[in-house]
Amino acid sequence: MSSKPSPKDIVVAAVDVGSPKNIGWAIIVGGDVEHGTNLDTFIARFAEVSNGKPSALGFEAPLFIPYGRPLQKLTAQRSGDNGRPWSAGAGATVTTIGLAVVSHVLSGMRAAGCKQRAVLDWQSWPRNDDLLLFEAFVSGDNHAGPGEHWKDALNAAEGFVRALPDLSAANAVSEANVFSMIGACMMRTGWAETGIDYLSQSCLVIRP
Repeated sequence: MSSKPSPKDIVVAAVDVGSPKNIGWAIIVGGDVEHGTNLDTFIARFAEVSNGKPSALGFEAPLFIPYGRPLQKLTAQRSGDNGRPWSAGAGATVTTIGLAVVSHVLSGMRAAGCKQRAVLDWQSWPRNDDLLLFEAFVSGDNHAGPGEHWKDALNAAEGFVRALPDLSAANAVSEANVFSMIGACMMRTGWAETGIDYLSQSCLVIRP
């Protein structure tokens, strides 16, 4: 697989994290777009269309936080949060909700028979039918209107597609030491490989 895949070669999806009534999702497959608001419908559909293909799945919530900082900087924004810290207001709320939503999606995909290997290392992806998990950071004017959560998810998925030529250049948040919520979710839902310290791995952050 080329290190610069065509969007038609992969399946890209994103979930706008929120309470069950405030969730939206979008899938881009073969250049076509599907979207909706029911998370279980998303799980079934994404499991189907991503089978046997390199895929990427983003969640619109902070998926890792800084680790090992001095006390006075424990809740300070991550490098790249740009005035919207993970620990304040909406960021803190969606960080917590994200743990539940991400775990529900990952466990549901396993139950649906997904056999892919989940990865966080975007620099070595794509490989075979690996599933790359990433964080979508949709904020400010990029947010859709009330009740249009699927549009935020689509914005995130399209942002990933645009970033495909150079994912590293597109990465919006960088921290040397992290506590990884996405890693914890992978471990809890059976997606983790033995011998890998997922709790200390950050993930790609796409900011459309």
